[in-house]
Amino acid sequence: MASPALEHRDVRRLRSWLERATRRRGDMPAPQVLVQAPGLEFGFGDLDRPFHSASVGKLMTATLIVTLVEQGRFSFTDPIGSLLPASDVTGLPAASGVDVGTDVTVEHLLTHTSGVPDFFEPPRGTETAASFRTITTERDRLWRPAELLDQARLLPPVGRPGEHFHYADTGYVLLGRIAEEATGERFSTLMRERIFVPGGMVNASTPYDPDDEPEDLAELDVAPCWIDGRELSRARSVSLDWAGGNIVSTAEDLVNFQRALHGGRLISRFHLEYLARPRRRFRRGIHYGAGTMTLRFGEFLPPLMRGLPEPVGHNGFWATHMFYYPDQDAHVVLNFHSTRQMNASFMAHSRIARILAARERPS
Repeated sequence: MASPALEHRDVRRLRSWLERATRRRGDMPAPQVLVQAPGLEFGFGDLDRPFHSASVGKLMTATLIVTLVEQGRFSFTDPIGSLLPASDVTGLPAASGVDVGTDVTVEHLLTHTSGVPDFFEPPRGTETAASFRTITTERDRLWRPAELLDQARLLPPVGRPGEHFHYADTGYVLLGRIAEEATGERFSTLMRERIFVPGGMVNASTPYDPDDEPEDLAELDVAPCWIDGRELSRARSVSLDWAGGNIVSTAEDLVNFQRALHGGRLISRFHLEYLARPRRRFRRGIHYGAGTMTLRFGEFLPPLMRGLPEPVGHNGFWATHMFYYPDQDAHVVLNFHSTRQMNASFMAHSRIARILAARERPS
């Protein structure tokens, strides 16, 4: 183990770095940073305030799907047309010769290999009303799953099922609908009963879910967040995240979720390994499983970061991170509040990874 002096010095350096970064953020609040490991707890920013988790919530949706698989409601290899009404599937873009209803499976959706396009980040030269570029233009619009799927229908397909990786919120909208159809329950209810409550997430909620008909969000206690410089924390248009990450939570609750997930209280070890196993490269340094990301810091900046631990979890559009370090039994949660802070968030996370790596080296 590293000496206490080394640990304390590195933690002090991390705090100093975050303080300098905060001074450069103008009117944005300080980043929210929580690190928990045996013998180490580090906190920075307003950790009591809930924030938009963004795509961090995809891991919770994937976990929900696994709970239904474990109950025998359906399997990963089931075609989605056997699980959804025709109104959800008909007209979704498909490559030549592909029938989305029969050729796309639950696993394809979980792993972003369905070939269905992404309404949130449409290809260059195309646009949807539910994209990250247009979310600010209709702030008061409440998006329903059927409307989001209609936006995806405006786009060209991106490939054949299983052919290649293409990150798509569309697939997670379909997963949310599959969960609803399999149980007869609303997605928000399923998240509360199957994820929040057993996961010990006492402050987590889905206040932007269209099923809950949010009316006045002005008094909602949620940290601000920005897309391209525009603050959206209480905009109804955030509802377009839905099953792709429409969760407001505190950092502590995200740690509680990870403890429950990796402690076997939500799904079996076998299926946790199924979710966590990297299959495709999302981009350099980020490898995707089924609703999970594995960070390989050595790919970000070799050789300076070579040999750092490889945590598993997910990050989100507003520079949010939720990751677990198996070898160190460590949890890292970050919220940097803004799409423009993604690089800064990864710089902070890499510093945390160095601290965690040093803790397991011989003194």
